[in-house]
Amino acid sequence: MTLAFAAVMGFTVWRMNKVRQQLVLINKSYLRLTLILGEFAAIQGSLLNTVADRANGRRVSKFLLRQVDLARRYRLHDVERASALVEKTRQLGHLAETDRAFLDRTSKRLQTLGKAFRVNEALFDQIFSRKRVPPGIRQRVGDALLRTERKLGTMTRRLRNDLRGQVRSTGVTVQSDQRTGVWAGLGLVVLALLFSIGVTWRARRTLQPLKTLVEGARRIASGDYAGRVNVQSHDELGELAGEFNAMARAVEERETKLIRSERMAAAGRLASHITHEVRNPLNSISLNTEMLEEEIVELVGDPESEPQNLCRAIRQEVDRLTDITEEYLRFARLPAPNLQEEDLSELLSSLVGFLTHELEAKGITIERDLSESLPAVLADENQLRMVFLNLVRNAGEAMADDGGILHVETHADGDSVVTVIADTGAGMDAETLAQIFEPFFSTKEHGTGLGLALTHQIIGEHNGTIAVDSEPGRGTRFTVSLPACGARDKVAEADDASEADKSAPATAQAGVEAEH
Repeated sequence: MTLAFAAVMGFTVWRMNKVRQQLVLINKSYLRLTLILGEFAAIQGSLLNTVADRANGRRVSKFLLRQVDLARRYRLHDVERASALVEKTRQLGHLAETDRAFLDRTSKRLQTLGKAFRVNEALFDQIFSRKRVPPGIRQRVGDALLRTERKLGTMTRRLRNDLRGQVRSTGVTVQSDQRTGVWAGLGLVVLALLFSIGVTWRARRTLQPLKTLVEGARRIASGDYAGRVNVQSHDELGELAGEFNAMARAVEERETKLIRSERMAAAGRLASHITHEVRNPLNSISLNTEMLEEEIVELVGDPESEPQNLCRAIRQEVDRLTDITEEYLRFARLPAPNLQEEDLSELLSSLVGFLTHELEAKGITIERDLSESLPAVLADENQLRMVFLNLVRNAGEAMADDGGILHVETHADGDSVVTVIADTGAGMDAETLAQIFEPFFSTKEHGTGLGLALTHQIIGEHNGTIAVDSEPGRGTRFTVSLPACGARDKVAEADDASEADKSAPATAQAGVEAEH
């Protein structure tokens, strides 16, 4: 009986130790390798699209060139990180043969990818050089680079598929070990009665969350970062689940930012193209209309004749369209902010004073609550003036029919400087709020839909945030938060450290510069 109990106990301990080793392998290697390859695949996809655009002769902005350089460095860094992680894992002494074979294959593939990336650096330098490259050479180099990058993309997908298969295989092994451990626990119940019941309870409690962790690992491997693992324990499994959820949340946020960045870049390209195609015809129409007006005055002799009024109406519409194209151009070519120390209370006081007559003419009462001891912020005065002018005028238009109260407030909140612009207008429903910062979305009859999109972009370039709170019939409240001067330095240092530790993927963003 004693020998049987000792044998079953030893077998159970051996199985639990094997499960622990599998958990260490999942936690320390496979999960991290999955996230690294996910970031790497996102960078590879963005680079492939950018190379295709460049090979087709598309112009790229200086900002996009910087993003391409960052993406190239990051993917090399990701390959080096993945290789280092694989090599470290291969040194473990308790690896199964299947795990060791998988790690050997992965190491060789990563070395091949790293060599191929370094070979492609010369092609990248040629096609993205700031010097003028003949179209024929650029086309040939671009086609060669595109073919190579597609092959590398295929290798990357195969590598991720192998990793998914290995995660599934490891999950099956862990589940098998779990079942074996449960049966061993039941055997201990028969052999050791109450003592074995306690051991079984502990074993089941330890092994029960494994299925949840395995399913979570499978979701991450397949690209689903929205799921979360619900493990309530406070042991290593609980710590693993917490780290797992944190990593999934970080990748999900990066995916969301990537989608918005690509959407804004597409909107910038569209705006630039529209402006390029429309401005020259508008200038021609305006010039010919002015010449036609002069001819009509000479022929008719009456500056207020019907043909003269029609020409004047045409010029007014042309001017309106010209203003729209200028707004498109500002959106597509938003320059980097020229940062200087600014007092937001002083800036808003000047802006509201400038608009006071216009607002009071609409029956709007202005409430000012501007802090006199506000910390300075590093900002581009012209861009912030554009932001607040847009928000104040939007509020004025929301109250144009019945009047109301415009509330303008500034105050310090920790390391941030907060600006609030609120109105008592009609408000917005949830559907409108969900799209309020999307390019080309507007509730106005003649709106371009770029004002708030440009506002959101400018605030983002200043490392700030903008939030909106609104309900139908209760008005709208915009809250802009910008880091104070000292806090901005801390944020920049924290961002640099985070980028170095996590190697967050850089993505192509911003519009295309077009010559007119």
